[in-house]
Amino acid sequence: MVGLEFVCPTGQGARSSAAKMTSRVPSYLEKDEDEEEEEDEEEMINATEVKMSQIVMPCHSNHRQELSVGQLLKWMDSTACLSAERHAGSPCVTASMDDIHFEHTISVGQVVNIKAKVNRAFNTSMEVGIQVSCEDLFSDRHWRVCHAYATFVTQRTNTGQKVILKPIIPHTQKEQVEYSLAAERRRVRMVHDDIIKDLLSHGSDQQEKQTISLCLLNCVVSRETRVESVELVLPPHANHQVNTFGGQIMAWMVNVAMIAARCRHTRAHTF
Repeated sequence: MVGLEFVCPTGQGARSSAAKMTSRVPSYLEKDEDEEEEEDEEEMINATEVKMSQIVMPCHSNHRQELSVGQLLKWMDSTACLSAERHAGSPCVTASMDDIHFEHTISVGQVVNIKAKVNRAFNTSMEVGIQVSCEDLFSDRHWRVCHAYATFVTQRTNTGQKVILKPIIPHTQKEQVEYSLAAERRRVRMVHDDIIKDLLSHGSDQQEKQTISLCLLNCVVSRETRVESVELVLPPHANHQVNTFGGQIMAWMVNVAMIAARCRHTRAHTF
């Protein structure tokens, strides 16, 4: 069962009560509580933030009793999509996800905490930052798992019109940094796409011959590692829009890649 935590503003009465309580404690304690209240207010400002917590069950794990990467990608994509749709006020789909580096594995029984929020909105697309951490409830340990950036786009309305996104206003220094870096990351993505297209369309004859030879060599070498998968889209594979979502597609891709890497090539366990 997915748990969502939504940050709600504190009422005026609650602030008055807190002020009365702290007036009777030493000054150094008052300072600490004031700092905590300021941090809470900073978290309340961002209305696009979505938090999800999941306990890893055996059905979420692989043969090593560790959380499947595909399942984690599904949770990450779902959390990020909720954040994007909260800002857009309309259905959104995953356009792309940047490279992800997983720092730790997650075992059955541990809790996965995922936090997503929109870093910056452009015309019809937006960048969503995703932070994944893990905790062990019995040892009270917390550690970081990965940090990812996903791009979401809005779907057209029933009349075929594009949904223009309202801008994100950063309020904290950390949000300002992410806001500025989001534009640079978007520029890098676009430059990368242009470079790949240029290489594919303007290669010389010699480069084309080398590419063809390399492809033929790869076909011979990778014949044993080739894996194909055909999936029938069923209701469990759909999201709230009744469509197959990016996280599910990435989970299928991970499963096929794991079979090719582990069973057909290395003959050993892979991560």
